[in-house]
Amino acid sequence: MFLQTISDREGEDNMTNEKLKHSFLYEALEDIKTFQDMITNSWSKYYGHLLIKIMGSDTIPFFLITTEGTMLSLSDATTQLETKYFRIEEIEKQSLTITVSLLRAFDLEDKETNKIKDVVRLEKSTAKAIVDLRYITAVQLLEPNLLIRKFFVESKW
Repeated sequence: MFLQTISDREGEDNMTNEKLKHSFLYEALEDIKTFQDMITNSWSKYYGHLLIKIMGSDTIPFFLITTEGTMLSLSDATTQLETKYFRIEEIEKQSLTITVSLLRAFDLEDKETNKIKDVVRLEKSTAKAIVDLRYITAVQLLEPNLLIRKFFVESKW
């Protein structure tokens, strides 16, 4: 009986820890969504969408770390896109899911890449996916300038 009580408590502690982890993750994603919406929806009658002009983009890019400790990779068959980089679109707290837009990643030679060390530019796509947050442990923001970078490679000769 005593052992059963201890294991029950451990089970309750695990459930509490799991809910707490998802609570923090949800709050972090909600913050990203709030700031992104603020950039997109703020408008001035004198300056228009000034925050988008200042930022250069309406997207806060990020990647997600899975419970296995790897970067989440999603693909879309219609656009032939596989990526690890996302833009948040919607959050569903009840179902613990988020809807994300997939971002195309390019290297210095303007070729698609998924290696984080090679990414120099990100581009929004129309592809979307739903992510179950029960399999996600962390979110990592990326440099927003990746969405507005322009590279010009000039020859030496």
